[in-house]
Amino acid sequence: MPRNQAFSEPEYSAEYSADYSVSLPSDPDHGVGRNHEVSVRNSGSCLCLPRFMRLTFAPESLENLYQTYFRRQRYETLLVLVVFAALFDCYIIIMCAVVYTDDKLPSVLVASVGLIAHILIFVLCRFGLLPDRISRKFVPYTLWILIAGQIFCYLGLNFAHFHEASDTVGWQAFFVFSFFITLPLRLTPIVLISSVSCGIHTLVLGVTIAQQQQDSINGIALVRQLISNISMYLCAITVGIMSYYMADRKHRKAFLEARQSLEVKLNLEEQSQQQERLLLSILPKHIADEMLKDMKRDQKQKELQQFNTMYMYRHENVSILFADIVGFTQLSSSCSAQELVKLLNELFARFDKLAAKYHQLRIKILGDCYYCICGLPDYREDHAVCSILMGLAMVEAISYVREKTKTDVDMRVGVHTGTVLGGVLGQKRWQYDVWSTDVTVANKMEAGGIPGRVHISQSTYECLKAEFEVEPGEGETRNEYLREKGIKTYLVLVPKPQLTKNGINGVKLSLTSSHGNSPLLINTKEQNGSINTTCTTPDEGEELDTRVVNPSFPNPRRRLRLRDLAERVIDAQQNEQELHKLLNEALLERESVQALKGKYTHRLSMRFLNPEMETRFSVEKEKQSGAAFTCSCVVLFFTAIIEILIDPM
Repeated sequence: MPRNQAFSEPEYSAEYSADYSVSLPSDPDHGVGRNHEVSVRNSGSCLCLPRFMRLTFAPESLENLYQTYFRRQRYETLLVLVVFAALFDCYIIIMCAVVYTDDKLPSVLVASVGLIAHILIFVLCRFGLLPDRISRKFVPYTLWILIAGQIFCYLGLNFAHFHEASDTVGWQAFFVFSFFITLPLRLTPIVLISSVSCGIHTLVLGVTIAQQQQDSINGIALVRQLISNISMYLCAITVGIMSYYMADRKHRKAFLEARQSLEVKLNLEEQSQQQERLLLSILPKHIADEMLKDMKRDQKQKELQQFNTMYMYRHENVSILFADIVGFTQLSSSCSAQELVKLLNELFARFDKLAAKYHQLRIKILGDCYYCICGLPDYREDHAVCSILMGLAMVEAISYVREKTKTDVDMRVGVHTGTVLGGVLGQKRWQYDVWSTDVTVANKMEAGGIPGRVHISQSTYECLKAEFEVEPGEGETRNEYLREKGIKTYLVLVPKPQLTKNGINGVKLSLTSSHGNSPLLINTKEQNGSINTTCTTPDEGEELDTRVVNPSFPNPRRRLRLRDLAERVIDAQQNEQELHKLLNEALLERESVQALKGKYTHRLSMRFLNPEMETRFSVEKEKQSGAAFTCSCVVLFFTAIIEILIDPM
């Protein structure tokens, strides 16, 4: 089955789909020819029915889910049938007690046993004491057998000596109609059990009367009476079928409304997640959370506030890393602008992955300069170690680019440890940044560094606890600011990087170029207007995503939309199960809300307790009045047939 078939974007209201149409037009966003939600069943035992009575959902799995929902809704009405059957038992007991004779004892006993059985079924179903599988699959048939058995017992015991063609016909017709409006079964089983009950009842009644009145039987009159019984049964079955489909259309409408409500809910959640991701691409999570919290405050509280809130925080014992690409001018002159942008995007995307791995918060990218901080907002004891590992990894990454592009490009990294003041500037267009003298020192550490080396200050070296071997950096000889401040610097010593056949640390980078005279560049893919990298690192694990906008913080949990769920779930069966699970949860939530609404209506009259709501409901147009009028016409038609058969004169 097509994987994007179960649900689609709503183009018309659920009322339109359920009440006025059997198919939906194609979605312009997905092209023409997609499968419709509501279609006409063209196979099975329902071909004899009109088209408006053969509505079904596509695909079949969605129809099965709807049938489960429909039976769950009808399951509550099953208790009504149990009450009807118990009242029938009470009627037999009372009538036999009024005109009690010895021959009435069997009828009373059978009715008493039936009453006890129905009370037991009511208690088991009402309080959920039976397993769901048994209560939904076996209880309806058990109840049908009990009712049919009681009717035949009443027929055989109460009218043992003087049977007539009209005996228990009214009760039989009543319960046949009740089957259609109460049993939580599909239409075919209900029609089948109703036909079997009516057929057996007519056959038993006709044979019994023929045997008892062998000498004085009036064959023509008996046939007319039996045909009248059959007409009454056909009337009950016909009206029952129409009532069943009226309820079916009502529940299909509710099902579509639940589908639309679910899709709107998921779309709103997706939009909310997109806005949150967009905000996190601009601001760190701790700042974004604080700003969102203030935005949700009461408007009166905002008016009492005299000044605008400034989101500034002091962070101590953090390591600041500045990294700059050396030889960028030579690289930009040897390739086109488009290829240069792709290269920078690939390289900075790689740095973002490394920042996520080494717990760095990227502050911003300034041209070919990349700077980030470790230990912000949450303090880490190994912030200096993480920053140095980040710098070494950046140097290693740029060395591979230098080898493949045949250019003298390198990375100069400077790290300093100290205190920063971080916060948001601006009221309309936000920008997060950090300020302090230590930030300036870190910047000068990068400027006074050596290409291909990680240049660290004395304060950073004191935080390492001899985890790296270092040598004197002599940064004061290359930078006047470091010389004036008297800052002692070091260069981190590392073994010569070993390149594997797959690239840096197992990173396989495919380098291609669209121009033969340009250096080979890192391959990129354009997806949805954005450029994503194709490199992966086994030692980083699968949790690192190249599409992370702000890799310093994990992606928020994404809720799947119905439109693109099939594209995110690999297996089609899992796709269906996920869709059905979400929809089933929405339907259950809808049913619980409906149950709570019962507190706002009068139990007997079903009128709303709120007069305004009752007034609004009373002016609503009844859309199924035509079907009810048709049922009345059907009853009138069969009544005329019965009168003609019983009294032809």
